[in-house]
Amino acid sequence: LKLQFLYLIVSRALFATHTMSVPATAEEATKMVAQEEKENELMPTEELDATDGTGAKLAKVEVKTGEEDEEVMFKTKVKAFRFDEGENEWKERAVGELCLLRHKETKKTRLMLRQDLILKIRVVVNLSECGPMREHAGNEKAMVFTGMDYSDDEDATRETICFRFTSKDACKDFREKFVEFGGPQ
Repeated sequence: LKLQFLYLIVSRALFATHTMSVPATAEEATKMVAQEEKENELMPTEELDATDGTGAKLAKVEVKTGEEDEEVMFKTKVKAFRFDEGENEWKERAVGELCLLRHKETKKTRLMLRQDLILKIRVVVNLSECGPMREHAGNEKAMVFTGMDYSDDEDATRETICFRFTSKDACKDFREKFVEFGGPQ
């Protein structure tokens, strides 16, 4: 009983959860200890297991990507670079899926590259606003062009962009689709 009483006084003093009142008798101390234990009693817990159907139920949320009115004309995996004129070197932009998207109503076509895993848009170029695509010097799996990039939240910026494809065939197929859907030759 003395230990319980001591525990009660010390815990109240340390944690300052209540105003300090000292019990006059041992019975009061016992009642205070019982009350304190009742307040501090933990609720029984159960471990949740999603396999039995009792896990959290999440509602489906419809996400608008801005691509709903477009159809994918071509898709391939690439590594993108942009040319930094200040430092006179190529800088890696992203690795991801490059798509040629054509609007269903206006028939305008654009290039769009989403970075793998995070799906952030890294390159957006309208084919009508870009220069001719040419093979990168020294790499037959890479194509270079200059265009207005709309991927940043700011205004469009003129960028020299290089796409390195996984194979020569993928590079050739992309070049053909690029010209077929309105890119300059």
